[in-house]
Amino acid sequence: MRLNNFWSYRRILFSKGFVSAVRNSRQNVVAYNQDRPLKAGPYMAELDITYQAGPYMAELDITYQCNCRCQMCQRWNDPRRDELSLAEYRKLAADLHQMGSHQISISGGEPLLRADVFPIIESFSELGMSVNLCTNGLLLKKYANEICSSGMTCISISLDGASAARHDEIRGISGSYQQIKEGIDHLLRRPRSSRPILRVRMTISNHNASEIRAFYEKWQNVADDVLFQPVHHCTDAYYTGLVEADLKVDPQEIAKQIADTPFEKDNYLKRLITSLETKGSFPRQPCYAGVLMARIDPWGNVYPCLEQHVRIGSVREEDFASIWNSDSSDKERRRLANNRPCSCWYNNTALIGHYGKLLGSTPRQVLRGLAQNNFIDYLPSVFSEKK
Repeated sequence: MRLNNFWSYRRILFSKGFVSAVRNSRQNVVAYNQDRPLKAGPYMAELDITYQAGPYMAELDITYQCNCRCQMCQRWNDPRRDELSLAEYRKLAADLHQMGSHQISISGGEPLLRADVFPIIESFSELGMSVNLCTNGLLLKKYANEICSSGMTCISISLDGASAARHDEIRGISGSYQQIKEGIDHLLRRPRSSRPILRVRMTISNHNASEIRAFYEKWQNVADDVLFQPVHHCTDAYYTGLVEADLKVDPQEIAKQIADTPFEKDNYLKRLITSLETKGSFPRQPCYAGVLMARIDPWGNVYPCLEQHVRIGSVREEDFASIWNSDSSDKERRRLANNRPCSCWYNNTALIGHYGKLLGSTPRQVLRGLAQNNFIDYLPSVFSEKK
């Protein structure tokens, strides 16, 4: 996904620990591509164990409770409670920090429904990690002060249309678009230096593809960045809820909508359009699940893939480093490397793939890629991305 305002991400690019995290990530990618164990991380003398360096990005779903009723997600229907406690998140933050992880994405459900969401965010931001909050935006105005003082680096707000009618239909809440817009306006009145990077993101489906251009024109000079994310679905993943008609994305409509905009030159969307036109499916993409990323659900279950295909452990049963270093984790990495049946193409995984490809290249290949394949379009997204 093309990031139009690259310089907006400078607070991440120059943040403490970023260079070290990128270096660890490169070593992990090179080792993975060569079928070797991941880079050795901290040595735990008391256990006589050397742990592998952690994932660059950890996606944390802190609750599945939600105040929207979205068509493309049924997490709000999940009746389970007893999510990880603040103390458990503080322990997880310390573990990930020790392992060299840098990007933390706080998601849900709607994370702002948790009373302790801001102490959770601070558990990570106080250790120097870059935190991105993914929200439906309904509570932005209510929690504007806390959002700006929590230390989060970035906030990604979901808006699924350029018009209130379209957004409210998809999100299932009448009046939600106007409420979100008021919250965004309220945040943007603050100086840039005193608030997080503010991004708006639209999930593209045939329900709203005709509003792509209008969405871009509405937000391009308002938000710090504008993102488009194609609708995605993996048949055996937990994150489902889409009906057959919602899974389609018309490549001709996308091409029409992005014509004469900066997105027309976006390699991400160009490859998506070409693959949909010629093969009728999303393009295959290098997968670095279990290498550059991991996902943890509200009850502590750990998944290498953001789509939650295979559970490899629980942070309620053992520390994250032990799980990341386990035989079950290595087994899943090998399976994904050698026989990956799925093909997803949404913001996180696709961009992690480009990031991994870049990290695994030689310096000469990096320069050639920057010149010929426009990798620079993809790099910043990985510094601040979600699900």
